[in-house]
Amino acid sequence: MDLISEILVTPFMQRALIGSLLLAILLGLFGVFIVPRKLGFMADGVSHASLLGIAVGIMFGGAPLMWAALVAACIGLVLARIEDNERLTLDSVVGIVLVGGMSSAVILMALTPGYKPELITYLFGSLLSISWNDIYLLIAFFVVTLFLFKIQWRTLVLTTVHGELSSVLGLPTSAAKYFLFVGTSVALIAGVKLLGVILISALLIIPFSAANQATRSLRGSLILTECLAIIGTITGIILSYVYDLPTGPAIALVFVALFLGCVIIGRIKSRPVLGPEHNH
Repeated sequence: MDLISEILVTPFMQRALIGSLLLAILLGLFGVFIVPRKLGFMADGVSHASLLGIAVGIMFGGAPLMWAALVAACIGLVLARIEDNERLTLDSVVGIVLVGGMSSAVILMALTPGYKPELITYLFGSLLSISWNDIYLLIAFFVVTLFLFKIQWRTLVLTTVHGELSSVLGLPTSAAKYFLFVGTSVALIAGVKLLGVILISALLIIPFSAANQATRSLRGSLILTECLAIIGTITGIILSYVYDLPTGPAIALVFVALFLGCVIIGRIKSRPVLGPEHNH
């Protein structure tokens, strides 16, 4: 109880826990619709390419994450635009964006004079870097995104489960696609201060991938995804605080452990039950 009390009364831990809950819910939601579309690589591409925005912010002043969010939103728009292009595969474009963004970021950082310790924070995340202003912005983004999810929910579900049916029903699939791509891209940047550019994709990809091992329905996957995202993030934060570990890697390893646990549970559940005649 002393440890829990200490965590709850520590200001930066309060901010980290609030931020992690909001991010876990948001990225868990996006993951439910991104991963089944086989777009998990998009998370790595967008987050790594957004380093260009961070580098611009550090070089010219201003808020690096706002620049990164702008870069991420542009990438999301481009990816949504070319998703149905027959001459370009989405994974190849993501790879090009990743290489171009990261290379540009490295060159800009090399041209920026002085020591740049904040870059490590953006790469791997840090509990201490999260401010109340970050939390307020995250809350605003959270509310707006949930509202847009409510509007696009039916279309997102149908395009995920049965893409052709959504077109037959005349649903606004284009608007839902742009919301999914741009929303995911910006949500990834919202979590950079907590997990860092390198590991933020774990919060998008692993919870749903783990949940999908233990349950097969979309509703069940959604509920379990959100539970795993929240449990994994909070557990990782507490471990990083108690043992003085880097936040992003601690959270990511907890997610890996949860995924392995769900794989084992899924195997046990799928194992055939032997009848009485097999007991002899």
